[in-house]
Amino acid sequence: MASRPLRALAALLLLVSEALTQSTNETVWSSFAYVFYGERTPLQGELSPSLTPLGAQQLYSQGALFRARYLSNSSLSDEDNTITTNAPIDGIERLALDNSQLTIYSTADDYVVGGALAFMQGLYPPVARTFAYNNGGENASTLANGTMIDYPLNGYQYPNIQSIPSTDLNSVWLEGHTACAEYRSSSTAFRTSSVAEQMYNATLAFYQMTFADVFPNTLPNSMLNFDYAYDLYDYAQYAYNHDDSVHEALNVDRMAILRNLADVQQFDLNGNLTASGLREGDMIRAISGRTLAAKVVAQLSAHIHSGGTANKMTLMFGSFEPFLSFFALSDLSSTASSGLFRLIPDPGSAMVFELFSTVDDTTYPQENELWVRFLYRNGTGSDAPLMEYPLFGRGNSETRMRWSDFQEEMSAFAIQEVSTWCDLCSSITLFCDSLSYGSGSSSGSLGGTSGNANSNASLSAPVAGVIGAVTTLAVLGLASTTAFVFGGLRLRRKDPLDAAKRRSSLGGFKGAEKMASDHDVSIAKSGARHERVGSWELSGPSPVTAPIPATVAESNPSGLFGASIRHHQRDDDVDSVVGATPVDPVERV
Repeated sequence: MASRPLRALAALLLLVSEALTQSTNETVWSSFAYVFYGERTPLQGELSPSLTPLGAQQLYSQGALFRARYLSNSSLSDEDNTITTNAPIDGIERLALDNSQLTIYSTADDYVVGGALAFMQGLYPPVARTFAYNNGGENASTLANGTMIDYPLNGYQYPNIQSIPSTDLNSVWLEGHTACAEYRSSSTAFRTSSVAEQMYNATLAFYQMTFADVFPNTLPNSMLNFDYAYDLYDYAQYAYNHDDSVHEALNVDRMAILRNLADVQQFDLNGNLTASGLREGDMIRAISGRTLAAKVVAQLSAHIHSGGTANKMTLMFGSFEPFLSFFALSDLSSTASSGLFRLIPDPGSAMVFELFSTVDDTTYPQENELWVRFLYRNGTGSDAPLMEYPLFGRGNSETRMRWSDFQEEMSAFAIQEVSTWCDLCSSITLFCDSLSYGSGSSSGSLGGTSGNANSNASLSAPVAGVIGAVTTLAVLGLASTTAFVFGGLRLRRKDPLDAAKRRSSLGGFKGAEKMASDHDVSIAKSGARHERVGSWELSGPSPVTAPIPATVAESNPSGLFGASIRHHQRDDDVDSVVGATPVDPVERV
């Protein structure tokens, strides 16, 4: 393995070559970046997954690099020059954040959203006495008496980050694998494949010995195998970074093996293009890369059709699965640099798509004058450059391609409609069910030629729900009126004495006997459980057995193996109550 100085020198030479090949009149018009979250606490163990200070610093550093590349008109510092070149985006606010120029998406995981905020702090750090023109400029900050007011925290800037849960149809573009049932089925089937079985048998002793030596009695024995390769690497990497005794006991060699095994597992689970779901050749394991590709084209298309005013920068923050999927789909994992593109990205990594032109003109170029290049930065270290790489099997000298060619290549595998994703994934999400009842125009198309890139469907699930609710109320109202007029239905004022008699005849919550109106268990607003004393169904009060924590369970409760399917934090509206299984929702809007 090459030393860090040699790698840094090689990267510097490549950046110099890149700078020499760039035209002096080159103009960058838009940039789309997908960014991997920073270091977090492990998925397994007693800690809830959350962003660490190191993870926040990693994302802040990446944001600062983007600032140096896209927002600086002056020459870069010596340190930045070893990582990237200067490529300012035309017309973007350099100092003050203008949210109308940026589109920012994040998954709903708190460690991802927190990392996105840290990134934006690096991209647009606090600045005093500087205000975006579209936000009112200095007039918005100046009072009638002439006093100028800054934002709090010395001019902190507030980005508009759209946090998208997996219940939102827009999550398809951000993390197309998460709610995809066929992806999960294919991932589970990987366990019985010949590759997985061979790796399981070959590595079982290594996993058991390593965790017995370094992490005794921390994870169940049933997890100490290749099926949980990513979980185990994730757990060990965090401890390796934060515990000096673990750092010494685990050593570099063991850590490298754990990382390598996780890379092998996750690339097969997300980059295996021969695995199919319902349809032969649907590349179900690369589903997240297929949806991401559609979003890239849609955002850049929307920018072009706005004449260069919208989507000057699109930032998406999520997990590593879309990286590996896109690497495989775009042939990056099959090129001379394939070793890099078959690995799980380091925390804070970013892949970038730039739209630029080389025409010496101040007006926005025609579509046939636009070019696209792909850049990748693995990690956020000082020896990790942001470099160009050729897509779709092209030679090293063809890192740039015409916009029309880029569109054509991406469309070969991109999934451009939510309805198509729903069919391929056999998804039972509410938005899929609502789209299945709509017309052909309600298919959830990205509408890449539309000027509004955020209008991804003509009928969203919330809107459909409101329409359904209003329609139901109207029908019930009409039925009640009909019964009142034609059916002899009459309204009678209740006698207060009757009500008092009824109340006195019921046992109530605290009564000794169960009545028809009583609940055996009620849930208070605070979430506490209240059991009815003396309930004949419950046979009196009895001790409540605490559920076994998932971290020490010997079996996998989800029926899935390893962390190839990562355990995201669930949304509040779908969480069970005190370990109970939630009622299945009616999948109709």
